[in-house]
Amino acid sequence: MNTKSFAKKMKEKNKGANRYMFISVLPGIATTFLSVWLMSLFMQGAATRQNISLAVIGICFMQFAKAFFYAIGIWHAHHAAYQSLTDIRLEMIAHLKQLPISFFQKRSVGDLTKIISHDVEQIEVYLAHAQPEMMITKLVPVLAVIGLTAVDWRLALVLVLPFPLMVVFRKITGRLWGKTFKRYAQSTKEMSEDLTEYISGMPTIKAFATDEQKTETILLRINTYIDWMKKIMHTISIPTSLTRMLLEIGIVLVVLVGVMLMNTGELSTTRFILAIILAGMFPSALIKLMTFNHTEIVLGRSLDSIASIMGEAPKKAYAYNGNITPGAVKMRNVSFSYDGSHTVLQAINLVFEKNTVNAIVGLSGSGKSTIANLIMGFWPVTEGHVTIGDHDINKLNEKDISKLVSIVQQDVFMYNASIAENIRIGRSNASMEDVISVAKKAQIHDMISQMPNGYDTLVGEAGAKLSGGEKQRIAIARIMLKNAPIIILDEATAAIDAYNEKLIQEAIHNLCKQKTLIVIAHHLNTIANADQIVVMDRGRVAATGKHNDLLENCSIYSEMVHAQNEVDHWEIRETKGVMA
Repeated sequence: MNTKSFAKKMKEKNKGANRYMFISVLPGIATTFLSVWLMSLFMQGAATRQNISLAVIGICFMQFAKAFFYAIGIWHAHHAAYQSLTDIRLEMIAHLKQLPISFFQKRSVGDLTKIISHDVEQIEVYLAHAQPEMMITKLVPVLAVIGLTAVDWRLALVLVLPFPLMVVFRKITGRLWGKTFKRYAQSTKEMSEDLTEYISGMPTIKAFATDEQKTETILLRINTYIDWMKKIMHTISIPTSLTRMLLEIGIVLVVLVGVMLMNTGELSTTRFILAIILAGMFPSALIKLMTFNHTEIVLGRSLDSIASIMGEAPKKAYAYNGNITPGAVKMRNVSFSYDGSHTVLQAINLVFEKNTVNAIVGLSGSGKSTIANLIMGFWPVTEGHVTIGDHDINKLNEKDISKLVSIVQQDVFMYNASIAENIRIGRSNASMEDVISVAKKAQIHDMISQMPNGYDTLVGEAGAKLSGGEKQRIAIARIMLKNAPIIILDEATAAIDAYNEKLIQEAIHNLCKQKTLIVIAHHLNTIANADQIVVMDRGRVAATGKHNDLLENCSIYSEMVHAQNEVDHWEIRETKGVMA
């Protein structure tokens, strides 16, 4: 999305409001002329009841017309603003759904939240409040100069003499404003990210009693934000004051020239009074316009932030097939880098045959989860191909990939909804009987039945009311409901207690009948009977084979098994008064 084109499209929605705002200015200027005309009648002793009545009726009518058209303009502005908010948020949601998972792994939650909430909200502030007022303030000085020209062209000339100086000064300060608002936007983003992390990590902070350190960090970030707010106020107020001084020189010149013209008889008293009133409108409107100009800068920054999402290229869309026959998962000469500089996977050649149990093991950072990400199509491969059957993953529609492959990760996400709704993520139109059936197979039905509201129990934000093992089994239930032919388990039991691990292993056994299973293993004793074990080492395949073969022929695997056995038989004992 191009920021300028979007801004133009957005402002065009306010054409109706601008039209009514323009009309509302004219009665205001007319009221000034009527008031001065009435005053001149009194000064000349020509004020009759009829003249006074006409003037009063005219002033009342003009004020009513001004308020009427202003109200309609404001209504149109707010309608356009809220319509724009709705449109842009719907467009952003639709666009975000088209972006690959890699985009969300690169961008922080705090940054995206700030854009969708704060930056998009600036559109409403601008369209509903700033732009209508700016329309008025742009017209008033023009009409004031035209009116003053009608009084005496020399007065109009001296009024605008300081204007070029103000324009030059404004350009200089405009650059300063742009830099300040850019840093302010960065400060807002950093504060939003830190607050999101602080709130999300509150249990950890409390558990490790690090609240004072983290709180100080957050307070420092907030104080930095406040400091930039103060700088912005100084950046706005000081140049605005100096600009007002420059523009008001024009009023002084109008008074001086007007007095001279009155002395020579070229200007009447009433015309002189009218000239002063019109001259006063000129700088006041321009100063007000300057106070609104910062909203355009803020809007520009916000549109740039929105464009950083909307301008992100979506994953190339391929037609949905829906009838792809599942087959072996193959990785041929696959290399991959997340950032384009550090290679995470190098020359990977693997085959996961249909309806087999496969395990991927290796030290942290060896590339196990990256393989899962590539099979799920979360990231496009840098080199080589990942295929399911005869189909390249990178050329499949996301719905096709989703029908073929499911994943259970160590960190399971839950919506703040009922347990039944969280299970139905696997298939939204599933009946309650289907939900209960998969819950039983996932070894979670008994736990759910013991809850006061059963399957209608709300799980809390991100599943806060459930344990890790319970969330894992609910995740397995939703995968069962989805019934994809290829299942990836990304260390699904890595942080689970022994009792829950037993239940989860039973659930996995029920899940993987007649499926292609790819397990990223943490506990090696759970994959001893796998049809194929892949040993990863620093982004490469060190060896493949069955458990016994790898024990004899792969030193990396045998060392990992030995280390696992030591952990499994580790115990606390007392030796000569020392715990060992």
